[in-house]
This record gives sequence, C-alpha cells and structure tokens, in this order.
Amino acid sequence: MSTPTRTQGKRDRTREHLSAVALTLFGRFGFEAVTMEQIAAEADVARGTLYNHFPVKEAALVHALHGELANDLGPLLHKAMARRTLQTRLAAILDASAQWWESHRDYAAPYIRYRFQAIGKDQPGQSDSDMVPLYAQLIAQAQAEGEVRNDIAAPLLASHLHFLYLGAVLRWLDDDSAGLRTELARTLKFFMAGATTPKL
Repeated sequence: MSTPTRTQGKRDRTREHLSAVALTLFGRFGFEAVTMEQIAAEADVARGTLYNHFPVKEAALVHALHGELANDLGPLLHKAMARRTLQTRLAAILDASAQWWESHRDYAAPYIRYRFQAIGKDQPGQSDSDMVPLYAQLIAQAQAEGEVRNDIAAPLLASHLHFLYLGAVLRWLDDDSAGLRTELARTLKFFMAGATTPKL
C-alpha cells in the first residue's frame, strides 16, 4: 500500500509531465491549436487522468509557466536583494518579467484569462509557484525597515501589486504600441505612491 507521501509524489510527477508535454505542444503548434485530447495522447495518459490534473489547457499552461518561474526565482531574488530599496528591488523583478513576457507574448493572453477566471474557484494552477509570496517577502522586509506603511498586511499589499501587474500586462496586450516595461514602470510608481510610509 502506498503512503500519502509516495502518492503525492507520484501525483506531482504526473502533473509536471503533463504540463511539460502541453508546453512542448503549445510551442510546436501554437496554444490555440492544441486540444486537451492531443495533450493526453502525446503524454500517453487517459483523458480522464489529464482532466484530473488540469480541467482546461490554460491550467496546464499556467502550471508550466509557474514551473519556469520557480526555476528562475532564486537568481532573480538574489539580483533583487542586491538593490537598496523596495522600489529598486521590485523594478529589477518587473524588468526581468517584462523581458520574459516579451519573448512569450503568445502565452500572455491565455495566462491572464485563466488567472482571472480561476479567482476564488480553487482551481489547480491558480496560485502555485506565484510571485505573490516573493512580493510579500520583500514588502514585509521594507515594512520592518520603515520604508513601507505597516497598517496593511504584506500579503494584502503583495496581492494588490500582483493585480496591478496583471492589469499592466493586459494593457500591453491590448495596445501594440504600448511597451511592457513602460506599463510596469507606471504600475510600480502607482503602487509605491500608495504603499510608501507617509513623510511627517
């Protein structure tokens, strides 16, 4: 009889395999052209197994992208922490994010669409390996140093920042002339205006 840990480990490996196969297919044929049936066939699993892990292909995409983010998070955090203030740390993160999205623009619309549709539905892929915990960590440190207001909890401020971020990506997708770095710089300026500790 398998232990809960072994069962969870097998489930996690299956999810990773399915999302990796999906991402490969998206890269080969384009996101819109790929079906859940194709993913299941390529991954050599029953369709029910795929749907058990990912209810829609957007969920598989989000999970795969978050996996890439998790791999990049260590170096990104190290680079950000070398900066002196929360604003410059977040600027480093958002600049790296802009570079990544500019080279993965085809995935941005389905990613954003799924993230907003999944709010409050406890769907797989909604918050795993997200940037929000990193934002919260940086904000909490800034609160401890008196740089950021502490009357709002760090996780809530992080959530506000993340939705401003998603909104900036949406504006970039909606306007071909908009630069994502410019949009994210505006987002950060707006966030810091509300989050910074008022000067007496």
